[in-house]
Amino acid sequence: MTVKNARRRTGELARTIVLDLWPHSDALGPWYGRRLAVAEDLPAEHLRVPAVTSASDVQVDDLVLVFDQRRKNHYDLLGLLTAREAVDDRETAVARVIAKTERTVTVLDCMMPNGYWSSCNLDTFGAARPGAEARTMRLNTSRRQIGYLGSLAGIRQRLINHEDFEAWRTGFAASAAEEQAAQTERQARWAAEQERLRPLREAAAQLNQIAGEDLMEWDCGATHPYGGVRLCEWLREPGRLRTYLAGLNAMGAIADGAYILVEQHLDVIGC
Repeated sequence: MTVKNARRRTGELARTIVLDLWPHSDALGPWYGRRLAVAEDLPAEHLRVPAVTSASDVQVDDLVLVFDQRRKNHYDLLGLLTAREAVDDRETAVARVIAKTERTVTVLDCMMPNGYWSSCNLDTFGAARPGAEARTMRLNTSRRQIGYLGSLAGIRQRLINHEDFEAWRTGFAASAAEEQAAQTERQARWAAEQERLRPLREAAAQLNQIAGEDLMEWDCGATHPYGGVRLCEWLREPGRLRTYLAGLNAMGAIADGAYILVEQHLDVIGC
């Protein structure tokens, strides 16, 4: 298995473990078909995320589910979806309560495992999402639903108790070590290529210095992933650079002694 595949498998396992924390029933049909369903066809109360309607419903360091409705047709997400579906819904955010008043709560959105390596460290579950900013929200507004997920400490303990947690930890450590080894190999390859290209880079810089103008530049773009010489556009036709420099020598702009070095640099560059 490649490092990339190992990382993907570990990321997907982290996501599965987190979603397993929230109740669900496979007997329910797709959630979007429930909007016109009778009450008996909706998720049972124990499968749903309890609504937060008062600041007394949450404490600092609790996790909540935030649904800011952006659709034209608003709907009761907490009533239609199971807790697992709600946590997994792309329009919701899992957030940690960092402060509250009588009528508001202030939260930071959390990093949630989404199948990618950068998000799958369960040891830091509940940490703020990169770039997340604290937001203060009023309770009981018609355009937002807030659900109670539980205390962060309690949820972390449930993660540790999950039957696949040790498998995740083993996979996370192994794939992290494999990634570090691959990174070390990439760095060594980069260093070796830079040493191989050093005479070429130095020749280009010295030739520019002798000519008194930037006839070429060092390119580390897609064309030369490790680096390479890129000539000015008007010098890219075969032989034009040598012709131009020979002309500078003939005109006295480049002394004969320096021109010997020019030809040596051109040979190194391969122009």
